[in-house]
Amino acid sequence: MYKVLDLFSGMGGFSSGFVHAGFDVTGVDISDQVGMAYEKFTGSKFLKIDLRNEDVIGDFDVVIGGPPCRPWSAVNRSKSRGSKHRDFYLLSRFFHHVLLMRPKIFILENVPLLRNDPEFFAQLQRAAAAGYSVAHRIFRYSDFGAATSRRRLIAVGILDGSGDDFLNDLERIKGNPMDVRSVISDFRYACKSCLPDHVWPNLNTVGRYREKYYYGRFGWRILEWDEPAPSFGNVMKTYILHPDSDLDSGEYRPVSVLEVSRIMGFNHGFSFPEGLGMSIRYQMLVDSVSPVFSSVLSQAVLKFL
Repeated sequence: MYKVLDLFSGMGGFSSGFVHAGFDVTGVDISDQVGMAYEKFTGSKFLKIDLRNEDVIGDFDVVIGGPPCRPWSAVNRSKSRGSKHRDFYLLSRFFHHVLLMRPKIFILENVPLLRNDPEFFAQLQRAAAAGYSVAHRIFRYSDFGAATSRRRLIAVGILDGSGDDFLNDLERIKGNPMDVRSVISDFRYACKSCLPDHVWPNLNTVGRYREKYYYGRFGWRILEWDEPAPSFGNVMKTYILHPDSDLDSGEYRPVSVLEVSRIMGFNHGFSFPEGLGMSIRYQMLVDSVSPVFSSVLSQAVLKFL
């Protein structure tokens, strides 16, 4: 059985596809709350490790991960130099583990804007100098069957193979997108809190953002039933409204935690462990790789191996 290490694993969206494909997966992150969600969702081993100053020990065939991306996120407005440097260090820690463990393949997931930063290319060059064939490309989750059109940067490094060939293979197994209706219509008339995670914040300030909703500015959106959802952040910070919402009539609500989980591609059997706050649950979901995408990606890795 091939062994996978998921660095900065979050709640396990990236891990999940590999788990279902039969890999032996270990997730690593810094938070006990994340660990609770990870173990419940994936059923795999979780290690609480501060990757800023601790190394993971072990032999792994595959290393995957999505280091924190806030400095490069399109919805982030506080791109301070200090914050950026901290996350650059975590990016370097991902590549540190790659060079330390020398897996057969590594896969980095992040926001598209990272590819414009020279430090990203410097890290890829480090991997190339160590013998990896490296390549990177932008993919859209909806092209692989997810109900979100979120775009992500995927960078790969392969020993004894071609990174470009691997990404070309991935391109060839694209699927049809799901629309929002197909994944959340079951909950359309369910009352608040009647289902696990079917909760949303109370809205007191939507009126002041009315113009932003009409034009979809700065991430303020009303979802469309018959399209994949656009990429969005924590619903507690930027209210993403349910498709039935009507600002003119005053009938509106945000999408629930449950609805966001289905849009992102988490399966119908999953619910969060008890005791996690609403904002934390939203944040874990939007920080995650879509399990729909990771399922396709894991099959491409299995084929390569």
